Order: sequence, then C-alpha cells, then structure tokens
Amino acid sequence: MKFIWIGLTALVAIGCIAAGTTNNEMDKATVVELVTWKSVDGVAPDTAKELMQRLNNFVGQQPGFISRTTAYSPSGKFCDVVYWTDLASAQAASKKAESTPELGEVFATVDQTQMMFDHFEIFNQFEK
Repeated sequence: MKFIWIGLTALVAIGCIAAGTTNNEMDKATVVELVTWKSVDGVAPDTAKELMQRLNNFVGQQPGFISRTTAYSPSGKFCDVVYWTDLASAQAASKKAESTPELGEVFATVDQTQMMFDHFEIFNQFEK
C-alpha cells in the first residue's frame, strides 16, 4: 500500500510539472481571462490550433502568468482560459500581445466579430 501511495504521489507531481502548473501556483491565481472565438473563413481548424499554440511561448514569459488551456468545440468555436496572478498583469500582457508583430499572423485568423474577451475575478475554486 505504501508503494502505491508513493507511486500515485509521484504521478501527480509529474503531471503537475508536465502541465507546468502546481497547485501552489494555482493558489496564486486571482484572475481568469476567458476568450472565445471562431476562425475567419478559410482557416482550417488544425491550422488555427497550430497557430494558437504559438502564443504559449509569449504568454508564458509574461509577468503574472500561471496557466493557459485552449480548447476546440465541434461547432467551430475556440475557448482560451488563462489564469493570472492579478488583473494588471493580464491587461499588460494583452496590450503587449496586440503590439507584438510576430503574433500578427495568429491574430489574423480570429474573426473579431465572433470573439468574446474578458477578465474575471476568481471568487470560488474547487478541485477534486
């Protein structure tokens, strides 16, 4: 039983490290950035997915960044959930991203008329 517990603990720790986020880091999150969008006509979902992954390096280097998860719906919508330590960091990163030329190709795939972008203050978090 002791070996099973040690093994499970190791798997959880490795999973958190592989995901780049530990529970301790998530405890620092006070803001969730939520973005939903559709791609412009003519951009295949796989192309959009590949381009959106290019944002990881940029976002990961921003002060206050904790975690990012991007998902795709069969209806053609994307969802990006980003956790930040504070609102000022989230807003500064968004502003910087808009003026970063290397990200222009990524943002050009987003249908601005179908996009919803907002920051939310975390008031409840539950994990199993």
